Amino acid sequence: MEVRMKKIYSLLILTGVILAVVVNSTSILEWFRDFIVVLNPIIIGCVMAFILNILVVKWESVYFVDTKNKIIIKTKRGVCILLSILSVLLILFFVSKLILPQVNKSISLFIQQFPTVYDKILRDIIEYSEKVPFLKNAIIPHNLDGKEIIEKVMGISANWVGGIFSLLGSFLGLIANLVIAFILAIYIVASKERLCKQFNKVFNKILSQKFIKKFYYILDITNSTFRSFFIGQFLEAIVLGSLCTLGMYILGIPYPPMIGSVVGLTALIPLVGAYIGGGFGFIMIITHSFFDGIAFVIFLIILQQFEGNVIYPKVVGTSVGLPGLWVLVAILVGGGLFGVTGVFFAVPVMATLYKLLENYVES
Repeated sequence: MEVRMKKIYSLLILTGVILAVVVNSTSILEWFRDFIVVLNPIIIGCVMAFILNILVVKWESVYFVDTKNKIIIKTKRGVCILLSILSVLLILFFVSKLILPQVNKSISLFIQQFPTVYDKILRDIIEYSEKVPFLKNAIIPHNLDGKEIIEKVMGISANWVGGIFSLLGSFLGLIANLVIAFILAIYIVASKERLCKQFNKVFNKILSQKFIKKFYYILDITNSTFRSFFIGQFLEAIVLGSLCTLGMYILGIPYPPMIGSVVGLTALIPLVGAYIGGGFGFIMIITHSFFDGIAFVIFLIILQQFEGNVIYPKVVGTSVGLPGLWVLVAILVGGGLFGVTGVFFAVPVMATLYKLLENYVES
């Protein structure tokens, strides 16, 4: 009887908690969002630490591996962290030197040539629409020339000036969060062994060995999947950007360094990234020649198929181990829920769940 009453009381308490959560769901969600905002620097710092650690491990594997010099051994971690940071800065500097001057030049050229290109395309559409009356009726009322469109865009931009201070404040807040996260990432990587020992002591004190074993197993799968994903995407970006630049030089398509670099950078976004860079490249190229723009799109599609089916499996192998269908599902769900961040992290998260489920089914 007493046991039965305890079960009833537990059920009533659980029901009350669920009802309280449902009734106050809006307030709870707002509190959760505020809590995530507060944790943003820590979350970003952990992500930075994970990526930075990949580079640090690579440097440590080649930096005086067999030395017995006490000074080198003591300073090895700090030197490798510094070399990793310098490696990232060097890559960013190299890419910016390739992209930024070309982007400024292309934007100026685009503004100058857009009216001519737009008017020519519009004339071709109107000429074709003579055969399709309803299309003609839809186009004619909005028939603006290229100069009018540029003026409207400039006018809209001028109206945004009032929000510059708000945007500037948000930008400064983002910079502050990134700086804090970066410092936190350095501390995490520098003292990762000590942190592991401390967490291990806490886990052994409050958790059962069976649970700890399962937890470490999940962490191991997660770590290997995310590590393989980041390395794989980075290698794919380098290979695709290099091949795109080389191919554009061979085909005589304008702006190869700039567009190749952009395609490589956007290739870091799984599956759809290279096509986003391709859209940017197409817009830039049609300011020079519409035919070259079409040739570039065809070339990029062929290159994507070749790189994805021939080169990527050989260079990276089955690093993530997630079938293409689930990659697409992960991107759609992650992008819908969390935007660009969701698109980037959805694939390794899905791959981790996929591997855990696969191992569970096979066992």
